[in-house]
Amino acid sequence: MMKNIKNAVPAILTFTALVTTVTLIPSAQAECTSPNTGPIALSNPRPIKGDNWRGKAFYEILFMYREANGSGVGNYFNSLGNTFHASNEVMDSRFRSLNAETLKKKYGCDGVFFNGPRRFVANGFTGMAWDGHKKRVIGTIPFNLDGTFEVPSFQKFVSGPPVAYKVLVSKRTNTFSYKAGEQIHELITPKGEVYTMFSLSLKSDPENTIENLPTLGKRLTLPAGWKYRMRTLKNDLVLSSNKNSNPPNSIVLDQFENNYQHNPSPK
Repeated sequence: MMKNIKNAVPAILTFTALVTTVTLIPSAQAECTSPNTGPIALSNPRPIKGDNWRGKAFYEILFMYREANGSGVGNYFNSLGNTFHASNEVMDSRFRSLNAETLKKKYGCDGVFFNGPRRFVANGFTGMAWDGHKKRVIGTIPFNLDGTFEVPSFQKFVSGPPVAYKVLVSKRTNTFSYKAGEQIHELITPKGEVYTMFSLSLKSDPENTIENLPTLGKRLTLPAGWKYRMRTLKNDLVLSSNKNSNPPNSIVLDQFENNYQHNPSPK
């Protein structure tokens, strides 16, 4: 997904789960060990891959820094690709119990944003985890460093909820794959650009489940000029992004914080 829109609109999630970019510090505790150091630059990439992930739980935390002009930039750490030894409900509870102020003090960031609990909607993924795919265990949940994120307003982003129906920049390297016959959910901007959902959020609505996605169109309140559609794929679909692409990869969130990636070939 895109054009250089860092200043045009707010930004979020998600490899929302997947995989983005930054230069990493070698230590597992180095994400933000001293205050206001800025985001970690991405280096030392390692490939990650997952098949048959539709409906599986994953989580994301964004460590954000305030820029001089009031915008925000940060790293996001995602659990996608890691195995959990507890039920989705138990893992959701552990994620919800994390405290932003505690993490902000521990890692020296200006703000922390919790993206989730989430469920993966695509069938599979490939991507890059950075810093040698080193695990960060936060609240018993293992995370990978997946990328960087940019938002036009630091304060609005960390205070949440994120702005819906705005095109956001998400710098990462990954693919999302969907199988023929799968139902997919898409947002279409007033300019006709198509964004395809790759993950859903249970953060604001615990009933926003995979099973309830067929009713999503009735529950959305779309801005003027925006459209929603659900369709069944006739062929396999793969959405790709690259952290160095120009224009950069972009995403859109709906009012429930479901995450959609730009789809340049939606037919």
